[in-house]
Amino acid sequence: MGRHMNERILLVDDDYSLLNTLKRNLSFDFEVTTCESGPEALACIKKSDPFSVIMVDMRMPGMEGTEVIQKARLISPNSVYLMLTGNQDLTTAMEAVNEGQVFRFLNKPCQMSDIKAAINAGIKQYDLVTSKEELLKKTFAGAISVLVEIIEYVDDPLVNTDDILKSTEALLVESKIASDWRIPLTARLMVAGIPLLNLDQRETLAKAAITSDEHRSIVKEVFSISSQLIKQIPRLEPVAELLDRMGTTEVTNAKCTNDDDKIAQVILLSYYQSLLQRRGEAGDVAFSEIEDRFPDLDNQLTEHVRQTNDAQPQSTIESIATSELLTGMTVAEDVRMANGLLLIASGRKLSPPMVTRLRNLVGLESVAVEIPAKKSDQLVTA
Repeated sequence: MGRHMNERILLVDDDYSLLNTLKRNLSFDFEVTTCESGPEALACIKKSDPFSVIMVDMRMPGMEGTEVIQKARLISPNSVYLMLTGNQDLTTAMEAVNEGQVFRFLNKPCQMSDIKAAINAGIKQYDLVTSKEELLKKTFAGAISVLVEIIEYVDDPLVNTDDILKSTEALLVESKIASDWRIPLTARLMVAGIPLLNLDQRETLAKAAITSDEHRSIVKEVFSISSQLIKQIPRLEPVAELLDRMGTTEVTNAKCTNDDDKIAQVILLSYYQSLLQRRGEAGDVAFSEIEDRFPDLDNQLTEHVRQTNDAQPQSTIESIATSELLTGMTVAEDVRMANGLLLIASGRKLSPPMVTRLRNLVGLESVAVEIPAKKSDQLVTA
């Protein structure tokens, strides 16, 4: 059995003696956890890392095996479920298999070799399901990344979504809130609505005070457009809901009382930090604007924002040959084509396509970039 497979299994049976026998025989091949009742098993599943296989006895006092499996599936849908049954329960067990609730059932008494074979088959099934899911997630995340990179290449979003994600994750740790799959997608897709703004709206977004009614209105419009676009993608409704929350006054003008509002507040806060940084504002000036925009921000996050602004490295400007440009470098001056058309705006971090475009642009020999006092570890060869 490959090491990549999850060999954690959970055995649920009210027969203490049987549980001990099973654990003693199966522990040589699997990582075994046991529970003597349905409620105990559900609590264990909630607080534990995922189990690949959960084997449940059909007949138990208080909560029967079918009910345990139904409730466990809500907590751990990818786990593979096996059922131990007696002869009198065969009809119920077969119905559970046919309805897809149970992968296999084992009729008592059964040989240990049969139990091991069923568990091994269950682990292989779990590995198949989770591998496909992981592949789908990576494919989807890659497609989203390419989409946002195209948006950022064609139309300056005025913020750096990589910085927003890093700041958001740091603030969530500070707030003791667990990150989840919505966070990176929201941080990246929040700029999807910017290309649909008109020129006046873009000017307001780029230059107006972040505390002004005009700027708040445009930011809300960006998130609203982004949300509408995202709602057309299956299964991304939770991301759209976060963007809708970010457009409400509750996440800026009141203390957030639930995790989703707090997550929306933190992403929005990170957005403004990135926006001000792109404008060249830092230190006390940027911190004062953030305080005015988020008057009810809790002390812990306020102090984190203050320290982050104070820690912004001082930069010098150097002219770098296009052949030596690296992904992650920040453009210090607008890069324009020979006819004056803006190619890359000042303050943008170079993505791989941008670096390639600049290197291939005829007549462009060098680009002014910001060089931090401490060289960034994030610069990588394009």
